[in-house]
Amino acid sequence: MEALRLIKTARYALAEARHVPDVLAEARQAALLTEAVGARLAESEDEEFTGLGQQLSEAGAHAAVCLDRSVVRAALVSGGRAARLTDLGDLAPALGALDGLLQEVGETLVVLACGADTESLYWTCIDGVDAVSECKDLTVRLRAAALRAGAAEPAALGGAERERERAGGGAPLLVVRLGPPGETGPPGGDGGGAASGSPPSGGGPPGAGGPAEEDRVVGYRAPGASEASDAPEVSVPVG
Repeated sequence: MEALRLIKTARYALAEARHVPDVLAEARQAALLTEAVGARLAESEDEEFTGLGQQLSEAGAHAAVCLDRSVVRAALVSGGRAARLTDLGDLAPALGALDGLLQEVGETLVVLACGADTESLYWTCIDGVDAVSECKDLTVRLRAAALRAGAAEPAALGGAERERERAGGGAPLLVVRLGPPGETGPPGGDGGGAASGSPPSGGGPPGAGGPAEEDRVVGYRAPGASEASDAPEVSVPVG
C-alpha cells in the first residue's frame, strides 16, 4: 500500500481514538510507520535522501520505544500499518501528510500529559513529544529535499508561496512546560517579567512600529510622510 494512503488511515485512526491506551497505541503506530518510511528512503540512490532517511528511520524507532509502555500493549490495534507499506509514491505529498500526522501525534500527547493521573503516563507522553518532534524536523527536511529534486510540482500542491512556507519548517510543535502529577503550578513560579504582560520598553503604543514621540531622533520621518528632496535621512534603531 502506498505511504500516502497509510498515513491518511493513521490520521483518521488517531482522531477516532477515545481512550488513553488506544491513543498511545495509535501514536506508536505512527512512529513505526515513520520508521518504515525512513527505511525506504534510506535505500535511495540519492545521498541526501539516504542520510536523512536513515536518521528518520532511527528517530521513528526511538519514538516507538518511548511510547512502548505496558498501557500500550493493552490496546488492540488492527494490524501493523508499517508492515503494509509497499511503495512511497510521490514523495512530497507523502512527506507532507506524514508531517501533518506527526504534528497531530505531538499535540495529542501534550493533551494527554496535561491530564495524566500517573507519573508513568506523564513521562511516557513527554518522552513521546520529544521523540516525535525530532521525527517531524527530519520529515520537513526530507520534504524540502523532495521538492528541490522535482519530486512534485509546487503549483500542484497549492502554489509556490505555500510551498516555500511549508518547506521552511511548517507549524512547529507546541512546547508546553508541564509538571508531573501532584505538582502545583508550572515549574519556576510565576514566570517573571516576560510572561507578566508588561508592555515592552522603548515607549509607544503596542503595534506602533516605532519609538515614542519623545524618543525620536531629530529628523525622524514616519513612513509615508512627505519630505523635501534635500532632507537628510536618519536611521532609527527600533528596540
